[in-house]
Amino acid sequence: MRTLLALFLALFTIARAEPPRIAIQPLGKVPADVVETIENKLKELYSVEIKVLPARELPAYAYFKPRDRYRAEKLLAWLDRETPAGFTKIIGITQSDISTTKDDIPDWGIFGLGSLGGRPCVVSTFRLARKVPREKMLLRTADVAGHEIGHTYALEHCATPRCIMNDACGKIQSVDDSTGILCPACHAKLGAIAR
Repeated sequence: MRTLLALFLALFTIARAEPPRIAIQPLGKVPADVVETIENKLKELYSVEIKVLPARELPAYAYFKPRDRYRAEKLLAWLDRETPAGFTKIIGITQSDISTTKDDIPDWGIFGLGSLGGRPCVVSTFRLARKVPREKMLLRTADVAGHEIGHTYALEHCATPRCIMNDACGKIQSVDDSTGILCPACHAKLGAIAR
């Protein structure tokens, strides 16, 4: 009986030791360097396994025709529903513009959105690529991806200057000023998930 119990505990410990799995879901045409940059950033910040899924079209029902963009909340719901259960987190990546409701603004364009403590998040390169060299766009996209995945791990916006979890407040300068890493307080909140 003790041997069986010891075996069970050993298997349970091994199962628990496996890192969480993140799915990267390209939505529409997403260049390979964008996907690779995001994958590398997530591996830099978090102790996770990552799998890039085959590209899928953006769901038509999430499209907001009056502004020619996609509603981020609808994308989050779609990603959560359409991604296999074996993934603990999902990050959708798109070049299309995305938006959400913010305060009294019904359709606010955003860089990304993450479900706080949930499974899905989404990032758009649309606003991150404006009038900058490609290298700068890739750096911005990686930092926004790291930020949004942080939200899925229940990290809220951080007041520590230059922490990757700082609220961009709709300003690209906040993204550009980021160190690209978690501050010590955010790192500590994540525990073993953080690198």
